[in-house]
Amino acid sequence: MARWGLITAYGKHVEAEHFRLMMSCAEICQASANLQLGGSVFHQRVCGVCAEICEACAVSCEKIGGMDECVKACLACAESCRHMASNTLGHHDGCENKA
Repeated sequence: MARWGLITAYGKHVEAEHFRLMMSCAEICQASANLQLGGSVFHQRVCGVCAEICEACAVSCEKIGGMDECVKACLACAESCRHMASNTLGHHDGCENKA
């Protein structure tokens, strides 16, 4: 009953698949930023996955419509993460603002 109420009130924004994707996006962005800030040798690999998830989230948000700011944030994060995944030095400045 509560789920139906959320869907009625917020529509596709809270449908399970999209909501899980948005949560995954926020979680991987936070994890990616944390690993980079901590100097982990794994941060580049995590950034590669982060870019994929952020791109998927941008596509999902675009399909739903009315989420232009989310689409822009996800695409900016994906671009930053792709750069970090291919670069051994640099600052990860795209994702820490997302999560």
